[in-house]
Amino acid sequence: MSGFFREDSPFRKTAGDLAAFLAVRDGRTVGRVAAIRNRLHNDYHGDRTGFFGFFDFADDDAADALFQASCQWLRSAGCLSARGPYSPSINDSCGLLSAGFDDPPCVFMPWNPPRYVETYRRLGLSEVRRLYAFSMDMTAPADPAMVRLSERARDKSGLGTRPFDLRQPEKELRILQRLYNVTLDRNWGYVPVTWEELEHSAAGLRTIADEQMLFFVMHGGREVGYSISLPDINEFLLRSKSWPRGFVRLLPMLWMLKTGRPRRARHLILGIEPEFRRRSGIAPFLYRETFRHVGVHYPVAEVSWVEANNEQIVRGIEILGGHRSKEYTIWEKPL
Repeated sequence: MSGFFREDSPFRKTAGDLAAFLAVRDGRTVGRVAAIRNRLHNDYHGDRTGFFGFFDFADDDAADALFQASCQWLRSAGCLSARGPYSPSINDSCGLLSAGFDDPPCVFMPWNPPRYVETYRRLGLSEVRRLYAFSMDMTAPADPAMVRLSERARDKSGLGTRPFDLRQPEKELRILQRLYNVTLDRNWGYVPVTWEELEHSAAGLRTIADEQMLFFVMHGGREVGYSISLPDINEFLLRSKSWPRGFVRLLPMLWMLKTGRPRRARHLILGIEPEFRRRSGIAPFLYRETFRHVGVHYPVAEVSWVEANNEQIVRGIEILGGHRSKEYTIWEKPL
C-alpha cells in the first residue's frame, strides 16, 4: 500500500522512482518501507543499485513482509541490489543507528531501536559503510596549532568569510549548489544535488537557521568554500513530548525558537573548492571559522556524519577534541 511519500516531492520529480508499502495487521499499521530507484545515482555511477528507506516496523514479521515487498519491486525495476536505509537519498537522512542509542538524536539525524541491527542481519543484509557522529565541547580552548595555521592562511592567502544572505535565498542557494557538487564528488555514494532538492530542503531550514552558522569562505571576492551548522531543535521537540498534540503544541515550539537557543548545534557539512584543497592552512582556517561561528552561542556541537574510512577527517576531528558519540551503518543485499 502506498501513501506516506508525496507524489510531488522534489526527489520523485527529478531523481528517482519510489514505491511505498505499509504493513497492516488487524486494521492497524505496524510498519512501513519505501523501495527506491535513484536514477541520478545509477546514471552517475553507471550501476543498477536499488535502495530502501523510511523503514520502520513493530516486529520481525512486519519487517520480513516489508523488506520482501521492497526487494520484489526493486527486482522488477531492474535493480541488482538493495542498499539502505536512505530516506530517500544520501543527500537526506541515511544510515541505521548502531551505537550511541542513549544520546538523543541530533536534528535531521535518524534514530531506531537497538533491535533493528539484528533484524537487518537476519534479513540477509551486510554492512557496507560505517558513519560516525562526534561530540565536541565548544567551550574548550582552541588548539594553538590550528589557530596559528588558520591565521597564517588568512594573512597569506587573503581568505575571509561572509554569512549567507537569507534575504537573497535563490542567489545563495545557486552558489551553494555549485560548491556542494564540486566539493563532495569524491565521497562514496555521492550523487549531485538537484536544484529542486536543494530548494525544498532550504525551505524547511529557514525557520530554524541561525545566520551566524551559515557562511561562505571568500577569496578574491569569490565564494570558494562553505560551512553549514544548525541549532539542534530536537532539544525543544523532546521538551514538547508531553504537551497536547496539534496546533497547541506548535505554539510553544515556535516561541522557543524565537526567544531561545538549544544548548547543542549540529555541524552538517563543509567544503572547499578542489583547487584550494592543497593550499597550506585552508582546512584549519575552515575548521577554526566554523568553531568560532558555532561556539559563540552553542556550548556543544555534534559533527555528523563522517565516513569511518575517511581517516584524515576522523583523525582531524579527534585532534580537535571530538569524541565519537554515535555510529550509523549502511547495509546492502544482492538481489
